[in-house]
Amino acid sequence: MIKVYSIKEPEEWDKAVRQCPTYDVFCLNSYMKAFQIQGSGEPILLVYTEDKDYAISTIFKRDIAVDKCFKGRLETGRYFDISTPYGYGGFVGCVSDWNKLNVEWAQWCNRQNIICEFERFNLFSDYHNYFNGEVESRTHNVVRSLDLSTDDMWMNFKQKVRKNVKRANKYGLQIIVENQGTYLDDFLRIYYGTMKRTDARDKFYFKKEFFETLNQMKNNICYFHTVYHDKENECDKIISTELVIYGSQNVYSYLGGTDSNYFEMRPNDFLKWEIIKWAKEKGLKNFVLGGGYGADDGIFEYKKCLAPDGIVNFYIGKRVFDVNAYEELMEMRKDQIGDMDYFPTYRG
Repeated sequence: MIKVYSIKEPEEWDKAVRQCPTYDVFCLNSYMKAFQIQGSGEPILLVYTEDKDYAISTIFKRDIAVDKCFKGRLETGRYFDISTPYGYGGFVGCVSDWNKLNVEWAQWCNRQNIICEFERFNLFSDYHNYFNGEVESRTHNVVRSLDLSTDDMWMNFKQKVRKNVKRANKYGLQIIVENQGTYLDDFLRIYYGTMKRTDARDKFYFKKEFFETLNQMKNNICYFHTVYHDKENECDKIISTELVIYGSQNVYSYLGGTDSNYFEMRPNDFLKWEIIKWAKEKGLKNFVLGGGYGADDGIFEYKKCLAPDGIVNFYIGKRVFDVNAYEELMEMRKDQIGDMDYFPTYRG
């Protein structure tokens, strides 16, 4: 059976998530609530149980009628589609019979008038192998395994990473580790500056309220700030910063940036090394650095230097439950679709 939890019952929601030994941070109530603030849709936690099987997944259920492309053209409550949250999703847990889960899942979606689904698959789940839809991998992610000793991980880095960390040490850079959001204004100053410098899409300019909501996950977030002591002005200044989020086993390099005025000090390499040591000490298994900006680009190549052997495929999944309804929506926008590669295409 599949049990549904509402975002309005945070304690029951998170208790159900933590019953999964391999749960990831993307399933937690505050994480989903933060994206609800961004307008991602109605957050739902799904818990699948069958004999000894136990698996969880989080989705955003979206009423297609409220999309700007269909406002005034479609009655509300008629058609819905779903998407996993930004990051990684899909069912994770203990599943002995994926076929049973798939049947139950399809029936649930049909009862909810869900037309289609879009999945960003968890890197550490087999769900993409059993997904009843189209699965593809266009990009890769970098995963730093924390199984090695600290010394062995250091030697596993590309030489330029070790060189950059040593350079940062010469500048006397220090690290602040905190989970309260104490330096949120400094974080946002650098983060927004980085987004502007890299010409990031508007959707990545997360509101302050978004981060304040994430900050409620005290046991699943941590901020790392690289600090430089400016001797001329006798002050300490945060010059690089990163928010990491983590579940029961995996920690994720999530959002952050570097003040471009201090690139020469290599504060971000220093920061990443401090995160890796912290995660190792905490007993986590993997540090997920992610990929590039939608492709295996320069950002991806930089991350690969920290884990040359940690390249994994990032899979996405697409599935249409109601073909007739999907075609109806496509027909309504047949001459207006701007991006045919987007899924669901009728939103493109």
